[in-house]
Amino acid sequence: MEELLAKSTGETLLEHTRLCIKAAQSIVDGLPFPLHVRDEILRDLMPAVVLHDSGKAATGFQAMLRQETPNWRGRRHEVLSAAVASQIAAIPEASILAVLTHHRTLPPDVTYVRSDCLPSEQLPIGRQRPQAWIAMKEEWTLNESAATAFLRAAWSDAKLETLLEACSPADELRLDPNWLRRGPSGQKAHLSDVARRYASLLRGLLISADHLASAHATPSPIPRFAAYQLRSDHRPFQEEAAETVGSAILRAPTGSGKTDAAFAWMARNQRPNGRLFYVLPYTASIDAMHARLRAAFGAAHVGLLHSRATASLYKTLEDGDDASSRLDRQDNAVLLRGLAKEIWFPIRVCTPHQLLRWLLRGRGWEIMLAEFPSACFVFDEVHAYEPRIVGLLLASIRLLHKWNARFLFVSATIPAFLSKLFELAVPELIPLAPREDRARDREILHRKRHLLEICAGDMLSNLELIRVTIRSPGTTLLVCNHVETAQSLCRILRTEFGDDVVLLHSRFNREDRIEIESRLLKALPRVLVATQVIEVSLDIDFDRAFLEPAPIDALIQRMGRTNRNRGADAPPASVTVFSDQVSPWNIYCDCGGQSHSTSCIVLLSLQELRSLPNPMEENDLANAADRVYGCGYTGSAACEFDEGNTHPELSAFETSIVAGVHRDWVDDVMKASAATIDVLPRSRQREYDRRLKCGLWVEADMLLVPVRSTTLRAHGIRVERDGEVSVVDCLYSSKNGLEV
Repeated sequence: MEELLAKSTGETLLEHTRLCIKAAQSIVDGLPFPLHVRDEILRDLMPAVVLHDSGKAATGFQAMLRQETPNWRGRRHEVLSAAVASQIAAIPEASILAVLTHHRTLPPDVTYVRSDCLPSEQLPIGRQRPQAWIAMKEEWTLNESAATAFLRAAWSDAKLETLLEACSPADELRLDPNWLRRGPSGQKAHLSDVARRYASLLRGLLISADHLASAHATPSPIPRFAAYQLRSDHRPFQEEAAETVGSAILRAPTGSGKTDAAFAWMARNQRPNGRLFYVLPYTASIDAMHARLRAAFGAAHVGLLHSRATASLYKTLEDGDDASSRLDRQDNAVLLRGLAKEIWFPIRVCTPHQLLRWLLRGRGWEIMLAEFPSACFVFDEVHAYEPRIVGLLLASIRLLHKWNARFLFVSATIPAFLSKLFELAVPELIPLAPREDRARDREILHRKRHLLEICAGDMLSNLELIRVTIRSPGTTLLVCNHVETAQSLCRILRTEFGDDVVLLHSRFNREDRIEIESRLLKALPRVLVATQVIEVSLDIDFDRAFLEPAPIDALIQRMGRTNRNRGADAPPASVTVFSDQVSPWNIYCDCGGQSHSTSCIVLLSLQELRSLPNPMEENDLANAADRVYGCGYTGSAACEFDEGNTHPELSAFETSIVAGVHRDWVDDVMKASAATIDVLPRSRQREYDRRLKCGLWVEADMLLVPVRSTTLRAHGIRVERDGEVSVVDCLYSSKNGLEV
C-alpha cells in the first residue's frame, strides 16, 4: 500500500500534518490572549488541523499528486475533509467551517460569483447528494485503510483527548446551512456576532498553520521589546516616552531622535505576546525602518510588508553573482515576504494600506483577529497621509482601541487639528514633546537650522541664482513638485556641472532607484534634483536647498534634508522657496497652477513662512503649521476624509463579519485617479526577457517603472500588453528615469 501524499513534491500526508500540528501549537502559544482562552482555541483548532487535508486520501487526488493524471476534474478535497470532521460529534461547527474553507471562500450567490468560491454543486447539505460528491466519497473509500491509518497516527501526534469516533466522510456536512450563505439572510441573520468572529479566527489560524507547514516554518517565541535601551545621551522627551504607559502622540523636530523615542515607548508598552506594527507612508522609509528594527531586535523577528517588499528583501539578502545563488536569494525573498503575511514575524513594518487590507477584510484578513488585539501600533510621519487614508485609519483605530491596542502617533509636523482627531479616537492619548523647561529639549526647540528666503518666480526663471549657488563650495538640494520639472532642470544643470548632478524621482525602476539611494547614503553629490520622494525617505544632510512651493508640512520635511545632523552651533542652512512652480498642474489642491485661491494650502503656507523670524526656530515652524491647518480639511479633502472616517465596514465591523469570505478592498482605499501601474520601457524588454528566461523574475520585475495611469493618459501614451507585462514606447535611462 502506497503512503498517502500531501504534496506533489513527495511530502506525505502524515509529514505535512505533523508540521501543521507543530505550527498550530506554536501559533496558539503566541496568541495575545489569556491562557484559558488559548486552551479553548487549541481544543477547537487542533482537530481541524489534523483533518484539514484528510480528503486528499481520495484515489483521484492521489493520482493527480503522483502526476498520473493532470487534474481532479475541479473536485475539492476540503469538502471531503469537512465531511470527515462532520463524523466527530466533539468537533464544533466553527472548526468544520474552517476545514471546508481553508482554500476557498463560501459558495457563490447572486452578488458574488468568482473562481475562488467553493463549488456549491459538490456540497452534501441536507438531502442534497450531488453526483460529484458521490464520486468523491467513493474514491475516498477505495483508500479507506490508508486514510484510517494516517488519521489515527495524526490524531495521536496531536494528543487530542477526544476519541477518533469514525474516519470515513459523513453523508452530509454537519453545518447549519446558514453558515454557507453570504447574504443578509444568511450568517448575519441567523448566527451571532461572537460565533461568526470565532469561526473567522479559527479559519485564519488553520490557514496560517497550513501555510507555515508548507513553508516548513515554525514561529519562534515573541521577543520582549524591553530589551531595547535608550542611548546614554538621550534627551528628556525620549526618557519620558520610555516611561509612558498607554497611547501617546509625539511631535518633535526632524533629526531630534523621534525614532529612538518610539522604540523606547514600544519597549514600555508591549503586553504579553503583543505584536508591533510600525506604519510608514512610503516604501523607501519603510525599507530604512525595516533595517533599523532588524538591527535592534534581530532579523528573525522583523517582517516587511509593502507592494514591492520582495524586491527590497532580495536586495537585503547576501549577494551572489552566479545564477544559482541569485535564484536561492530570490526564493528566500519570496519566503520572507510570504511569512510577513502569516503569523510569523512579531514585528511588521508596513504601509497603512497593508493594515487596511486586513481591516477592510481583504484576502487573509482573519489573521488580524489573532494579532491586532493588545498590539502596539506606531504611525510614523502621520502628516503625510492623504485625507481618505487618515479617515480610514481613524475608523480603524477606534475599532482597534476596543481590542486593547495601544498607539503612538509620530511626526515633526502634526497639525493641531490632526492631533485633536487622534485624541477623539483615543481619548486617553498622552502628549509627548520636547519641553522648554528641560535644557536638552530646549536646545532642539530653539535650534535655528534654516535661513529662509521666499523668492519670486519659479526655478527656471531663477536659473542663474541656482547656478551661482552651486558654483560655491558645498552641496545643493533642489526639490520639485513634478517629475517632468525635475528632469528638465537636471538636463539644464548637467550642461555645466555634468555628472555632479544626480536625479531622483518616482519614475525610476526599482533597481536604479535602490542604486541611487544607496549612493546618496554613502556620499552626497554636488547637486541632487529630486521630487517629493525625498521628504520622508532618506537620512541625508545637504548644505542648502531650493524648493518649489508646497504645503508647509511638506516644506518642513524638505528643509529637514539640510542642516539635519549637525550640532547646535552649526550656522543655519540657506533655504530658498520659490513663489511659483514650473508646471501648471497643482498637485496639492484644486485651484490650479500659480493662480492660487485665497484658501489654497500652498498660498497659506507661503504667507505663514513670510511672517516668521529669520533664521527660524523649530518652534516657529511647528506653530506656523498649526495656523495653516487651523480649519482642518476643507473642500474635496474634507469629503474624502469623511468617507473614510465613516466607512461602514469599519464602524460596524463586528456586526458585518461573514466567516469564510473576503472582499475587494482596494477601491475603498485608492481613488481611481491615484492608481499606478508598472510599465516596462521597450528599451528594457530584451533584458527583461533574458532575466525571465533565467528564472530571475524578481530581477525582471525590478526593471518595471511605476507610473500614474492618469499621467499616461494625459500624455497620450499607449500601453501594450506583452504577456504579463505592460510595455510603453518611452525613453528610459538609469540617469533620467522614464520620460513621458
